[in-house]
Amino acid sequence: MDTTDDVRGAGPGEVEVYYSPRPGDAREALRWRIRKTLRGRIRLLLWLALPLVPAALGAARGIPEEQTAVLAVLVPAVGWYGAYLSLDWQAHRMYRRAARYPEYRCTLSGTGVVTRLPDGTSGEVLWDWCAGFGETRNLFVLLVKENGAVLWLPKRAALTDAELDRVREIHARNLRRL
Repeated sequence: MDTTDDVRGAGPGEVEVYYSPRPGDAREALRWRIRKTLRGRIRLLLWLALPLVPAALGAARGIPEEQTAVLAVLVPAVGWYGAYLSLDWQAHRMYRRAARYPEYRCTLSGTGVVTRLPDGTSGEVLWDWCAGFGETRNLFVLLVKENGAVLWLPKRAALTDAELDRVREIHARNLRRL
């Protein structure tokens, strides 16, 4: 991570945007990752399907139908609620981490994304490190190859439609759409 105080404007072929994190951003980015990645879909399937195992085992072992019906309804409901809470908890942790800084300044260029924080530190994510990008109603989302982390850039950070189109063009030129 580069921790210099070098602050420069966006050069040719770059887009510079500013934004403040909001609680719903992390949740939307995580929901995108669940829908778009194999790992996310498998995790969701496990949360939704594994709670049915006790009901299936109960039916196979000859438990009375009334008890099997209760298991078949109650256990999946608990599993689905657990999946919802897990996503909420993870999104809340991500938001708390992002909310430590009131404003982010991001520069998108041909090499990657540089994020500068108010305390003078900065971090860079090269396009080579990303598996791809996606777009939701409110966000641009990057998926990191190594650990499946998601990085997001709110569309509200771009002030004009031309800036949004430029951000889309930079992403499309350097990454594949997921």
